[in-house]
Amino acid sequence: MVLKNDDVFPNHIENDANGSDDVESESELGSISQVKQWIRGSCTTDLLKRRLPFLQWAPTYTCRSIFHDCIAGFTVALTAIPQGIAYGAVAGLPVEYGLYTAFAGPFVYALLGSVRQITVGPTAVMAIMTHEYTLKGGAPYAIVLSFLAGCIELMAGLLNLGWIMDFISGPVISGFCSAAAVTVITAQFKTLLGLKFPGSSFAKVFPGIFVNFMSISLWDTVLGFSFIIFLLLLKNLTLLRKTCTNWSCLRNRHVSKAIWFVSTCRNALAVILGCVIAYSFELYGYQPFNLTGEIKSGVPSFHLPPFSFERPVSNSSNSTNPDTEWVTFDTILSDLGMGLAMVPIIAILEQVAIAKAFCELLSSNSQFPFVCFVNENSFSIANGGKTDSTQEMIAVGMGSIFCSFFGCMPLTASFSRSSVMSASGGKTQFANFFNGFVILIALSFLMPTFYYIPKSVLGAVIIVAVYSMVEFDEILPMWRGRRIELIPFGTTFFCCLLINIEFGILVGALIHLLLLAHEATRTKSSYIRYKQQGVGERIILRADRNLYFPTVERFRQALGKMTSDNSNDATPRNIVIDMSRVSQVDHTSLKMLKAMLAVWDKKGERYSFANVSLNLERDMLSVLPSGINILRVRTDTDSADSDENAEEAGALLAVGCGNDAQNA
Repeated sequence: MVLKNDDVFPNHIENDANGSDDVESESELGSISQVKQWIRGSCTTDLLKRRLPFLQWAPTYTCRSIFHDCIAGFTVALTAIPQGIAYGAVAGLPVEYGLYTAFAGPFVYALLGSVRQITVGPTAVMAIMTHEYTLKGGAPYAIVLSFLAGCIELMAGLLNLGWIMDFISGPVISGFCSAAAVTVITAQFKTLLGLKFPGSSFAKVFPGIFVNFMSISLWDTVLGFSFIIFLLLLKNLTLLRKTCTNWSCLRNRHVSKAIWFVSTCRNALAVILGCVIAYSFELYGYQPFNLTGEIKSGVPSFHLPPFSFERPVSNSSNSTNPDTEWVTFDTILSDLGMGLAMVPIIAILEQVAIAKAFCELLSSNSQFPFVCFVNENSFSIANGGKTDSTQEMIAVGMGSIFCSFFGCMPLTASFSRSSVMSASGGKTQFANFFNGFVILIALSFLMPTFYYIPKSVLGAVIIVAVYSMVEFDEILPMWRGRRIELIPFGTTFFCCLLINIEFGILVGALIHLLLLAHEATRTKSSYIRYKQQGVGERIILRADRNLYFPTVERFRQALGKMTSDNSNDATPRNIVIDMSRVSQVDHTSLKMLKAMLAVWDKKGERYSFANVSLNLERDMLSVLPSGINILRVRTDTDSADSDENAEEAGALLAVGCGNDAQNA
């Protein structure tokens, strides 16, 4: 018995040729009308403001906003310059490439960014991921990677593919970030100790330090560790005001601002102090430190990325006139390989995660009227507002593409510099313009000064900046909660650390998805037996989830166990399968049900399906026999003659919720 609402069509209507032509013309007009309506709905002012966020804040921009944005941009630049130099070295590129990325990216985000607290540029994660490809093809590979990654990020934003990021879980991201931070710190210890040997991965640097232990430079080591202590003290300088509450001078507003400014600009102070120390030794004829050396001055030229280029052959025997080879675009794509997928994914993850973190942080802190440009309105207070992830993907994609024309490495949002931007009081995204402008001035006039930066000081700057990325504090909560989540965390961490980052992320994400799939197959169907006078025994089995092919075998076993118990009993049985928790059944599961129903028919068993939704009924009847008994949950559109069946389905559901149910 199947409950249906059949439509009744009059059978006296006849269609002639002219009538069919009219129908076709009407359908064409309807399609054109739908296209026009879609275009009219898409091309709206609100959508234009969301895709060009500067149209939201530009009309209300004031001189006061310019002042605050200028201060914030200058403050962020004091952090971005030393970090840009350091991350350029981490990527295996000339250090000026980090500064190119630090100045070009913020210009784009100033126009297309949706969160005013965020600034983009080089990061430790992007640098360590770029380094692998820099070893293969040098700076041209990093530039092409930036361009192609930007194109993929832009397309992902335009096509709303941000949902793909949901397949990378928190434990996988924590394992990846921790492994990347440990790799960067280990590589910088080689610089910190003044050692020079090939290799930058953990597997090569860690044993290399012990092999070359006798070659450690005492001057570089003392200077590097001294600056680590110096930077940590400045980083925690703001805690002085909280701990020393008895000092009245610390309660002064101007003193507090001065302490905050010194703490915020600690990287710039470290670089300046390092230059002064190295130059002082140079004046007396000593060169005890390994220096950064000459940095190319000036603004880089605007040109297409090197999609093909000529390079010397590495194994050429002629040192004066080495042989050269022409590297084609196909070769570059082949060498970049998985980087074309993993670099955009990680860049989008960082960008969107940081944007959401700032909006959530600011919405929870009601004492600050911070603004996030995320809604259809011109702006909205960040009070539980959602981040426009699509716009963030578009912004980081356009930024990477634009940067590649200046010869930059891949970029994404920086949490440390974004924190400085937020704390500096920037009013709009235009603060990124002042940030980029200050870095541009430094590129034009200050590069000769940076010749004296000791490499051990840059190593100290990087170590202090990335050590907080090591998320070992996540292990204890996972151990107390779902310990199985430690498997993808540990797998990702060790694969990223010992093999490479791309492989580690893929393996970690795949393992976590397999764990979820395995858990989804562990169905826990329960059944209950009871006897009615004159009716016989009734068995009710409740399916606890949707039926897909991985769960077929366990559900078949549950059905078999239910019918096999008390099989010697000759009393008639009525088998009821409660589908109240099932909304979808795939084709494989339906074929299994069809086979089980055929077995029950041979045994003379009576069966029915209770609490079946309308959509589920349609799917079931596509495979199962049309004469099966389906008791559908009553809806407003059901006719009155289905009341009895609906009440029976509800009664079966109530019985199935009894405490004496058995697990199948």
